[in-house]
Amino acid sequence: MRVIDCDAHVEESVESWQYLDPEFYLLRPIPVLFPEDTCFGTHNAAWVIDYKLRFFASNPTSMKRAQGKGTAIPVQEMRDVKERIGCMDELGLDTQVVFPSLWLGCLAENVELEAALARSYNQFMATQCNQSGGRIFYVAILPWRRPDLAVQEIRRVKALGSAVGIFARGLEWDRPLTHPDHWPIYQEAERQDLPVTVHTGNGSSPTISRMLEGVPRPFYDEFPQIHPLGKGIVSNPYVLYGFTQIMSSTLLDDFPKLRVAFLEAGIEWTTRLVKGLGEKKRAKVDRWLAEQVFVSCALDDDLPYVAGKLGDDFIVTATDFPHGDAFRQDQLAQGLIKRGDLTDATIEKILNKNPERLYHF
Repeated sequence: MRVIDCDAHVEESVESWQYLDPEFYLLRPIPVLFPEDTCFGTHNAAWVIDYKLRFFASNPTSMKRAQGKGTAIPVQEMRDVKERIGCMDELGLDTQVVFPSLWLGCLAENVELEAALARSYNQFMATQCNQSGGRIFYVAILPWRRPDLAVQEIRRVKALGSAVGIFARGLEWDRPLTHPDHWPIYQEAERQDLPVTVHTGNGSSPTISRMLEGVPRPFYDEFPQIHPLGKGIVSNPYVLYGFTQIMSSTLLDDFPKLRVAFLEAGIEWTTRLVKGLGEKKRAKVDRWLAEQVFVSCALDDDLPYVAGKLGDDFIVTATDFPHGDAFRQDQLAQGLIKRGDLTDATIEKILNKNPERLYHF
């Protein structure tokens, strides 16, 4: 059985920006390093992008914490593809779909710069993934505030090869995914047979991010300060909001061949949100979950309950490799088998059949 990791990651490096358009060279992202004996602890690095320090999401791999993950930096950064494949073999993975890390937040207020950064990142990822012999793929970054440029980029990455999806967050620059301006993006994604993959992130809303300015970014357990909004702030709710917005809209009716995935937020919440959509829409939602909508699970989620309520045709899973947070889970096949409460058919759907339908490998 082919095991497909639906959501792994790359830690962006300076090489990610090597394809930046010449006119933006002076605005290229710059990594900066802090002393370790500050309030940032081992999270002691950040990017300078568009005249601002960017602390959200993933910081440069020059930070102390990145070097303690047990994975070589070139592997984290997707610079050593051969060794990355070796790590996949150790994890029992046949195929891996790679998501960004830094792009979990908003990178640049200057939308033209953001579009240029996206082009460079996509070029870098296509170049690296194309060296994997068909084992590593990636989801492409788009400038959602400029649908015209986003449509151009969808066409370009499709031609480059190795792109199997479009990256999105539950909010895009404070706008819901169902904003009317986004419709050309969905139209082109459907035309190019690329699913929209909605990923957890804690920086896709500048308005909410401003609420947290001045609050320590690093890990909760390393600091005595109590974060004013608690642990797990404003991350998973973006995915749930995106799910509710899309499932309540006409998007999947307007684009009946478009596929959408919701990742790195667990899956148990789906039963509650689907129930909240109402019985009148239930037949349509059941069809979407069987054909167009996918959600990634954690290995310890109550999968029999979810499958009993909604079926198992929409469930996928992922490692979150090489991240070291609570979403990381290795040995996907072993983890699902050891549970002892899933049929072989359901396990095969989660690891192979559903991911193949999502990404159209």
